[in-house]
Amino acid sequence: MWGVLNRNLLCSRLYSKEQQGAATTVYCAAAPELEGLGGMYFNNCCRCVPSPEAQSEDTARALWVLSERLIEEALGSQSG
Repeated sequence: MWGVLNRNLLCSRLYSKEQQGAATTVYCAAAPELEGLGGMYFNNCCRCVPSPEAQSEDTARALWVLSERLIEEALGSQSG
């Protein structure tokens, strides 16, 4: 019960844009009912099923390759 009340209090009040953006992250980091759990997707402090695109192995591989390339480019531009 505490988790539902806490989530509702944290995520339903009027906040600045920054606070709104951080509410779900803060909830997931601090909620005792989520302790020891991982690999879940939350939106607006509610657990959700990720989109099919977010669950795609092909998309995950492509994102990994892109991330590596962008990091290599960024590191390369720092040394030049």
